[in-house]
Amino acid sequence: MDYMYEDYDGDVVDRAVDFLADMLSLMGFDAEIHTEVIDNTAVFDIVGEDVKSISPARDAEVVNALSWIIKRARFALGSGYRFDIDVNSYRLKRVHLLEDVAQTLQDKFENGLEHFQCFGMDSVDRRALHLLLNADESIKTMSNGYGAFRHLEIGKKESL
Repeated sequence: MDYMYEDYDGDVVDRAVDFLADMLSLMGFDAEIHTEVIDNTAVFDIVGEDVKSISPARDAEVVNALSWIIKRARFALGSGYRFDIDVNSYRLKRVHLLEDVAQTLQDKFENGLEHFQCFGMDSVDRRALHLLLNADESIKTMSNGYGAFRHLEIGKKESL
């Protein structure tokens, strides 16, 4: 576990992968970690049969806890990286489904819808819809509420 020391020769993403691999090993999981860095976001996809039990499809609490630990680990401070964890590409597949939702909402706004509230989404889904819908200059999104009542407000720019 030398990733926590100053003389570790790996970069921030390598240290985070090593740290995550050690946590998974201590939890009794045998898995591979595939890493992709996109615009200062490091996405760690934990892949394997053994980790199906911690998939966000079942319950996102374990993956969210791992993400929280990685984000707050000493080497993450000041790194400029955002860390996202996925299991067997579940969240990536979910983003592709949300692309369809975003397109449907854009069509509805083009046909006269002024305002829409979207409840029941975790932070990853909300962020994906923010990014997808904000690409349209005429639509504005914002998150409101707290905890389980956090939701996405979507509307035409002039109405929000």
